[in-house]
Amino acid sequence: MAASADGFVVGDIIEIKYRVPQFAVDDRPPVTASERWVMAEIIHQDEDSLPMARLADGQVTDIRAYMTWRLVARAAERRFG
Repeated sequence: MAASADGFVVGDIIEIKYRVPQFAVDDRPPVTASERWVMAEIIHQDEDSLPMARLADGQVTDIRAYMTWRLVARAAERRFG
């Protein structure tokens, strides 16, 4: 969903689609790409800037308009008690 990310709140969990190159092995084509969904948590959301998320491997990224993402869980749904 490359829709607007305006509705994010800190703590929302999303998945971001990345294209990962796979290099040739044996007689396969030289380079192919596979698509992977990477889990991320929204760590910053402000009216004046792009939302920021921490990826599962600890890296931080902006959520840009061209990125394909899908919502996994809202922060409010994850709170206990």
